[in-house]
Amino acid sequence: MTADVAYENGRESYKNIKVGNKSVNTENMADIGGSSSSGEFASILEDLFSPLTAASFRKSGQDSLRGRSAYTYKYEVKRENSHWRINTAAQLYFPAYRGTVWIDRETSRVLRIEMESRNVPVLFPFDKTETATDYDFVKLSSPQQYLMPVAAEILSCEAGSSHCLRNRIEFRNYRKFGAESDITFSN
Repeated sequence: MTADVAYENGRESYKNIKVGNKSVNTENMADIGGSSSSGEFASILEDLFSPLTAASFRKSGQDSLRGRSAYTYKYEVKRENSHWRINTAAQLYFPAYRGTVWIDRETSRVLRIEMESRNVPVLFPFDKTETATDYDFVKLSSPQQYLMPVAAEILSCEAGSSHCLRNRIEFRNYRKFGAESDITFSN
């Protein structure tokens, strides 16, 4: 599956969705069927640090990621504050979750987020869902580099089974759009 992802005004949108190089007549990933996800481009990152999510963080150590020195923090989000949607087989659940976030020591930017669902109801089709999103510095049209998501992986395991679904996402072909204008008033 491929799609064009745009991030504008704090929201992700998906266009030009294709499955096996064939266009799909929808802009909603959930309409396609099968296992899909959304939010890895920016929503997960934004939501984790939102005051509404009320994540509790604790420093857990230091690590190196892609040659960059990073601090690691463990975090937990209670179910009542969760905005993480796990949707399958016409069932929707917002789980409590925990994970680890890697923060670049030099820039204080997020380099990786890992999330793991917790306390999923027994009758929900998946008893385990995990996701990891990696961020790296990407050069766009200018010499300036931007911290962007570069890859994500989602693992969902069926309840009472060893059968798991794995989605691997690669972000590439970045483009930045913008405009500048001047207003001149004459007397």
